[in-house]
Amino acid sequence: MSDPRKPRWIKRTVKLVITLVVLAALGWGGRWGWQKLSPGLFGSRRVEKMPTSKTRIASISEEIIAVGRVRAVFSTELRSEINGRIVKIVAVDGQAVKKDDEILRLDQTDILTQLQEAERSIEAAKLRAERAKADFARQKALRDSGLITAKDFDEARITFSLAENDNRIFEARAANLRDKLTKTIIRAPHNGTLLLRDLTEGQVITGAAAQNGGMLLGEVADLSVLMVRTNINEIDVARLKVSDAARVRVDSIRSMIVNGTIKRISTSATDSSVDRTRIFPVDVVLENATDRIRPGMSATVFVTLAHVENALTLPLAGVFSTAEAVRYVFVAKGERFEVREIEAGIADNRRVQVLSGLEDNEEVALTRPLEFDGEIPAGAQPVVPTKPKGAAGGPSLGPPGGGRSRGRGN
Repeated sequence: MSDPRKPRWIKRTVKLVITLVVLAALGWGGRWGWQKLSPGLFGSRRVEKMPTSKTRIASISEEIIAVGRVRAVFSTELRSEINGRIVKIVAVDGQAVKKDDEILRLDQTDILTQLQEAERSIEAAKLRAERAKADFARQKALRDSGLITAKDFDEARITFSLAENDNRIFEARAANLRDKLTKTIIRAPHNGTLLLRDLTEGQVITGAAAQNGGMLLGEVADLSVLMVRTNINEIDVARLKVSDAARVRVDSIRSMIVNGTIKRISTSATDSSVDRTRIFPVDVVLENATDRIRPGMSATVFVTLAHVENALTLPLAGVFSTAEAVRYVFVAKGERFEVREIEAGIADNRRVQVLSGLEDNEEVALTRPLEFDGEIPAGAQPVVPTKPKGAAGGPSLGPPGGGRSRGRGN
């Protein structure tokens, strides 16, 4: 039983203390339960780790890599000069041909009909010319005797001249038809191997005078010497010269590497069909090409510009650059990163040579720390960021010393 003699304020104080203790216990228990249950309900907080890589000694080569197609050094496309229908295919694809060998023949019926008509017109024109000539001779004799007027004589002379002119016109038409008749036979322009398209007898083809240049029938190529024609952008082509050595890999024969030599670099650029860059056609002649390599195959050309053995290298992603082209890296120092300027040398498609600023086996960041939002200006003191333990994202950095634009990896 409570003592009625106790003051009322003591009872109130005890009740308040008990209430606070209960509330504190409930709050602590709720926090403990939330920490246990929330990861299962919402997932744990992601803790990102800064990707890094160490410098290492390796051989490195700087190369220009381009793709192209194999073709013969000396080849001639076959196109018909006239429209027509194929009536006979004499040669077959892959056949060795000599100059003027017949390859295929077009229908000659219409041309022969027109030629016969032209020849009949020539005969008629000759007869009219002979008659006009005889009439002109009689008129001339009459004029000398003073029996006809000058007007009658002039008319006879003009009639004779027109008859001769008609005869020449019909002869020119016949000559044109005879020339057209010879063009119905497609012949080999020189010795070589015939690379004939998929043609069929009865197929109608368009001549070279058509808007699209006519139908390509095939080509006659000298397959003893092959080359790869590729396109090099305007930046890399300035570093090439004729006679530079190259390596060629035919995509369909990936185990085969063929040596080659640059024999031609175009003197003028063309627009790329892929983007807005300017490109220069470059021809690489293959050395000791085998029969397995055929015209039309896709190939990759490698031209080595520089090669260094035992070079100190690091991944390209670890190198950043300022607007003034100053190269720098983030060097790991325990849980901290140190910004350090470096001098870079040659690079391939994965690594870059380090000439100064780093030592072997030093660890560098492969991405820019997320909190860093600025460039490292030339000549600035290194910025030493701190990476809080257990924090999400990259290390925390001090105030940047440069502008607001981000550097980019080379």
